[in-house]
Amino acid sequence: MQNQMFDDYNEMAQGAFEAMRKLGEINMRASERLFQQQMDLTNTMLSTSAKGMEGMTKAKGYQELVTTQAKLAQDYGQEYLKNYRDAVEVLTEARDAAAEVVDQQMQVASKNMQATGETIKKAAAKAAA
Repeated sequence: MQNQMFDDYNEMAQGAFEAMRKLGEINMRASERLFQQQMDLTNTMLSTSAKGMEGMTKAKGYQELVTTQAKLAQDYGQEYLKNYRDAVEVLTEARDAAAEVVDQQMQVASKNMQATGETIKKAAAKAAA
């Protein structure tokens, strides 16, 4: 009986370790993707700033300057919105993957608890007899 309980506990501990490893991988992948998106957005910001300065030096008049600046602002806004949507997608995927790992772990834990309960019932019946 004790061997069965130790085996059940060992299986549960191994499952918990595996779940933590999977959650760590999910978090690392999400962090890497978000970091890359942040770097891309920073690159876009710097590029937009350079284009803005170039537009200021090449503009032949106020109207051309305003038009150039408005176009840059629109382009940057669209890129920022795309980046935001991509970040939401990354976080949603990470959340869904983590929820799946937790759900699987809860099912395994429930099964292990039921098996342990049965083992204890059998041991109690055997001790009473």
